[in-house]
Amino acid sequence: MNFAHGRARLPFSLLVYLLWAAITIFGGMWLSGGQKQSLIEGLTKGPLWNVIAAFLFLVAVILVSGWRDLKFVAPQAGTLRLLWFPALYIIGFLSIAGLLGWPPLSLMLMILFSTLFVGLSEETMFRGVLFQALRTRVKLWPAMIWTSVLFGSVHILNALTTGEVLMALLQAFTATLSGVAFIAILVRTGSLWPPILYHALWDFGTFTISASQQATGEAAAVNVGGWSLLLPVALVLPNFLYGIFLLRNVRNEDTFKLK
Repeated sequence: MNFAHGRARLPFSLLVYLLWAAITIFGGMWLSGGQKQSLIEGLTKGPLWNVIAAFLFLVAVILVSGWRDLKFVAPQAGTLRLLWFPALYIIGFLSIAGLLGWPPLSLMLMILFSTLFVGLSEETMFRGVLFQALRTRVKLWPAMIWTSVLFGSVHILNALTTGEVLMALLQAFTATLSGVAFIAILVRTGSLWPPILYHALWDFGTFTISASQQATGEAAAVNVGGWSLLLPVALVLPNFLYGIFLLRNVRNEDTFKLK
């Protein structure tokens, strides 16, 4: 499709983004029957079909549009060693979940299945479709920044399904910070697969901790007053700083073309 390429690619990709967000958010509201619920509560009722549908929508758009530059390729030789820091996060999350007491195996498998599609859907949309579309109009660093901001801002819409506006705003900010790490891994490895895997395992680890808390009766409700607002930021700040470290030698002039 000609309108999916050249200077028309960015506005077309933004339209795809809006449709993808509508499927993800309003699909989630439809599945919950309009009731406010947390992601863990939703997962206890079955897979996140709205997320799966949003990913399949992206697959269809990509195939019809003929986009071949979204980095669904093998990582460049020797770059997987950069994932040592993300691996520490995942080990830490799973260790905490184990200490709290593992949730039921059926719930863990449901979380793993659904977070795999969360990673696929969100990384394909932001670090794939939107990032490459932005690269047709702006240089590398502005494209990385805008991609991370758009990734963070869409999480504000979670308030529509959870009913927690303050937590959604906080999640939007922390997601922006994490988005810097995800896109840094993409740029340094030359592949979309490592950020997809990291994103999926990050969500699997954090959701498993939440499920463990609920299963053991530990503080299921989080007090968002005072210093506790800083805890999610403190959690993702090292992730953000590692992303900045990975990008330390990346310049606007770098081409970042499909290899």
